[in-house]
Amino acid sequence: MIYLNNNKKLTGGSYTFDGKVKAISNNAINKDIFKEFFSRFSYTYSSLEITEINSLEFIVGNPQKIELNGNSYAINVDNNGIYLVGDNTNSLIWAFMTLIDQIKICEENNKTSLLIECFTLAETPLIKNRIVHYCIFPETKLYEFERFIRFCGALKYTHIILEFWGMIKYDALSELAWDNAFTKEEIKPIINLANDLGIEVVPMLNCWGHASSSRVIFGKHVVLDQNLSLASYFTEEGWCWDIKKDKVKILLSKMRNELIELCGSGNYFHIGCDEAYNFNLRDKENMDLICDYVNEIALELKEKNRKTIMWGDMLISRRTEFNPKNRYCCYSPSIDSEKYMLNKISKDIIIADWQYTCEYAPVETALIFKDAGFNVALCPWDRSAEQLYSCTTTVKDSELFGFIHTTWNTLDMGMPYVAMASVASFENSAPSLMTMRPRTAGLLRKVYDCKGEYEKSGWANIQTGVGIK
Repeated sequence: MIYLNNNKKLTGGSYTFDGKVKAISNNAINKDIFKEFFSRFSYTYSSLEITEINSLEFIVGNPQKIELNGNSYAINVDNNGIYLVGDNTNSLIWAFMTLIDQIKICEENNKTSLLIECFTLAETPLIKNRIVHYCIFPETKLYEFERFIRFCGALKYTHIILEFWGMIKYDALSELAWDNAFTKEEIKPIINLANDLGIEVVPMLNCWGHASSSRVIFGKHVVLDQNLSLASYFTEEGWCWDIKKDKVKILLSKMRNELIELCGSGNYFHIGCDEAYNFNLRDKENMDLICDYVNEIALELKEKNRKTIMWGDMLISRRTEFNPKNRYCCYSPSIDSEKYMLNKISKDIIIADWQYTCEYAPVETALIFKDAGFNVALCPWDRSAEQLYSCTTTVKDSELFGFIHTTWNTLDMGMPYVAMASVASFENSAPSLMTMRPRTAGLLRKVYDCKGEYEKSGWANIQTGVGIK
């Protein structure tokens, strides 16, 4: 099992089943993906047949019903059947994911059957907004994207931020995509799958730095390496958008609109704005420029009923009183610059505070943003268990907006950290990386059928050779 389920209370006995299981359920569960999950979590020995009901319940057999009592979802498995209830459709989905994770295989008298130990569980996630950030690089395959969506659905994530690195074909300008970029028609079915799993897809577009849509350490530029005559859209070195120009703002607005249409209904949009190298924030004119620019975008998105998320590193400065054992990423040149910008930027904006080298809670930068009046999402990366848990602990202890687990280019080693972040959202325990690796492998093969293809199994394409850490 991926979770420890600390709120689970064993009640004795077990519910045993095989073959076809008949359930009545809210239509949130009556979808092909959940029937597939049920079969694979049942080791393909069972299948699920559903008759729809309107209530927020999932029922097999004739079990005792239990009340939510203020929780997000509740589960009762007794000798007579299975009962799930949620306070909304997403909560019911989380209950279903929790349930199927309990299924065990049993062999007795040369017969294979399945069982779930009888238990009750009622819980509310300790962290409300459980967000993961996923990058689609030129090297990313569509099956990897789908596999990751399935994985995050089983882990009860609420949102996935989708960042295309030159890998979606825009109508606004053809050079915004590499030749091997995906069409919207190729991406849309996987977004629909995420929605079926109860995950909101949050579009992301870097609207200041990272304008190359490529990693800075390799020097590629999706636009300028195809058409150098478009250089006037960018600052001199090409890393940042030239945000002083109306044509740049118009282009970025068109791109945002296309991404919103692609990703479907939702409440958020991530505008990036990190690591704007060579941008002088000591100058008041430049501070006004970026603050007014960000506020302008936030207002545009608010008119579309979306809240803006932005990275916080350019807004905050280092402090001598920070815990010296934590190493913070802070690119505002002074405390005065920080205070000026934090005062001027709209408090409607959610700050995504990425701090990857902080092993000790609290992560102090997040508290500075919170004290300045912002909703804050702390953003760990797969660097170590300690660095991840310092973020999730700070989110819980300081009642922050949530967390955004970033994956960047390291999912070939980082998938267990994605699972660890989710576990920390429901439990105060802290499983180790070594514990989570086999758990993660077990979960991944249930949610995604690699059909015996070596490259698609696990979370890395290969095991040895160049590029393996």
